[in-house]
Amino acid sequence: MIVPGVLRVAAFRRYWFASLASNAGSWLQIVAAGWLVFQLTRSPAAVGLLALVARAPAIALSGYAGRLADRHDRRNVGIATFALQGIAAAALAVLSAVDHLPLVAIYVATFAVGCGMALGLPAVLAMVGTLAGRDRLPQAVALNAAGINVARLVGPSLGGIVLALAGPAWCFAVNAVSFGTLVGVLLSLPPFPPADPGSRSRMREAIRYARATPAPRRLLIGMTVFAAFAAPVQELAPVITAEFGLGAIWLGVLLGAMGGGALVGAWLFARLGRRGYPSHHALPMATTVFALAAAAVAAAPWYPVALVAMFVGGVVWIWMYIATNACLQLRSPPALLGRMLGLYQLAVLGPIAIGSQLVGAWAEVVGIRWALATSAAILGIWGCFSLTHRVPSIDGDGPDSEHGFTEGILARAHRHHRAVG
Repeated sequence: MIVPGVLRVAAFRRYWFASLASNAGSWLQIVAAGWLVFQLTRSPAAVGLLALVARAPAIALSGYAGRLADRHDRRNVGIATFALQGIAAAALAVLSAVDHLPLVAIYVATFAVGCGMALGLPAVLAMVGTLAGRDRLPQAVALNAAGINVARLVGPSLGGIVLALAGPAWCFAVNAVSFGTLVGVLLSLPPFPPADPGSRSRMREAIRYARATPAPRRLLIGMTVFAAFAAPVQELAPVITAEFGLGAIWLGVLLGAMGGGALVGAWLFARLGRRGYPSHHALPMATTVFALAAAAVAAAPWYPVALVAMFVGGVVWIWMYIATNACLQLRSPPALLGRMLGLYQLAVLGPIAIGSQLVGAWAEVVGIRWALATSAAILGIWGCFSLTHRVPSIDGDGPDSEHGFTEGILARAHRHHRAVG
């Protein structure tokens, strides 16, 4: 068996296995919380609201989170934010165990988890690159994504089984323990010196960089559109499962099918990358294929058809996240990396929150199938546009339009440090 080279780095290996356990635990909580909300309300909009509550903090906090990642020890940021998420999961476990879990408590705890994720994600993403080293960054991002999708494959199915056999309290408790494990691993790592401790600049430089250069601009816009109109298929999975008249275990299987597809997709993307398949081709292709898969879920006459469509969607879903994350890190100046990842987080989590809520509300009017079909159609239009308007500089090809702007940023930073020094 060939072990990826990045797993030979001991610190990355410890973090990766702990992250794998934590991501699986998070899926147990997602399955339990979504199922409970739908059972309490029988409302697709209420399930969509859960996604909004979980991701809305990213809309407000991504800029601050990016500055945290650049100005502070990224390990300490991760410890604090993972601890917050673990405490929220433990609170849900206790309330559920004593049979006193009102709807508002699910939303409040989910909001707390969302705050922890929003504040910590840029620091954690940047820390992964540091642990692996720049030369191994694409491999680390791909392996991290593969780990997330191993968890997506195992977690929902396990969550459905645990939910059906042991109840939601155990789902929440396992998630709390998994966050504790991740905190323990981070405590064992050495400190991470801040990337830009003396800077007083806010998100302005990162926004200017993203607006002025074609590659990050297209990466962030493409991820925003994808997250908004692809995520409802995943976030509204409890409603889709109920549409087929099935229960909690089959909800886990449906989400697990998407995770299995993503795991295959991560492997396939790595093979295609080694053969020279460029990311600026893969990203629009992934968008278009996912739109077709989402339309197939919407039109599926039987549950097995929806399973196959979810699997296909998962294959290309992971392409978007691997390619966007890796290319954005490789195309960003080091002093701006945390803030650029803050923009990436905003492009991922904010649109998921808003898109899922809007599609959930639309499903109240026209039904879940027509709501998903509408979302798939909008995503397909963007996919066709991006296929015919590719941006080669995503892969470093074409005119080096980023060089001058990057040099300007570094010059301004140098002048700033001389002034404050």
